[in-house]
Amino acid sequence: MFSIIRSGPKILILESCYIHEVINYFKNHFDAFQCNMDTAFEKSNEDNIVILLTEKMKDLLNLTDIKNILVLKGEVETVLSHILNNKKYDFISCSRIAPRIIIMRYFGDIEKVVNEVKEDYNGHIGTFDEILEKNNKGTVIAFTKNPLNHPISLSNIYEKSLLIHGNYSTLMKDLRIHDLKYLNIGLDNKDWYELHIKIYDSYGEYALHYERLVHIMENLQLGLILGESWGTDAATIFYSVGIYRIRFFTFYEPSYIKKMLLGLEYLDDGTRIVDLDLYHKRRKFYWSDLKNREKKDKISLSKIYREKILSTLEKDSLEELFALEKKILNTRY
Repeated sequence: MFSIIRSGPKILILESCYIHEVINYFKNHFDAFQCNMDTAFEKSNEDNIVILLTEKMKDLLNLTDIKNILVLKGEVETVLSHILNNKKYDFISCSRIAPRIIIMRYFGDIEKVVNEVKEDYNGHIGTFDEILEKNNKGTVIAFTKNPLNHPISLSNIYEKSLLIHGNYSTLMKDLRIHDLKYLNIGLDNKDWYELHIKIYDSYGEYALHYERLVHIMENLQLGLILGESWGTDAATIFYSVGIYRIRFFTFYEPSYIKKMLLGLEYLDDGTRIVDLDLYHKRRKFYWSDLKNREKKDKISLSKIYREKILSTLEKDSLEELFALEKKILNTRY
């Protein structure tokens, strides 16, 4: 629901006098593609391997020593086994694995976060490029303010990274246990907001609305769901309606969450498909609290925030959202 830590791609360095043949081999058998370092980092995640090809292996490689860069999906063990089993080892004269990469998302005071992680794991500060070029062991922790479920380029990485010596798997497990600690340190241990969202649909399609709302909450990294339940609300003095209630924690201001909810109430053509009410400490937040000079009606405001939501989604997430909205519309006929 809310990701603060994830792995970066594995980096495999190969020495070869047959660079062209190696490139063709990986393209034919692993659907690999060539690119520069920045694109390799942006287009890859924990499921990918970045292969650096060099004609001469050194303990410490500079980017100028790299002749070509390939990106492919898979595990390092699988790739090396494939090379051996297909008797292509004559193409490879030497290989080694570069330091593993962990990416940590930060909020607020990044210097406090970097220093806390440094103290906890006896880390060494340097730039991301410096650490990779000057070390062939350990784990690099890079920091970014961008959501981890979106592509991250080298330009999105904070200027300071950390080199941590020790077992990668142990470090990764430990960071996942304490990730909220580092998030709160960046926020000066600011209290999180406990909010309630009430979903109401006169057509009763609560499952679809819940799935759509959670899809957006996950993609926008809005917070942590703590619980959910059925309930009723008084529509009038003599009439109660069923609602589905979600309770969650977030460090975003309630007014920001209200904007996102308003952006989900209406579709592009102004069709209202759901009523999403927001409460904080029993106070209800109204759309009228968000009015500005340019857009004073509810539908116009909703369009602004819907466009903001859509602009943050990747293609696959957009398609999933539109598919859910189509299902919701189909229940109206």
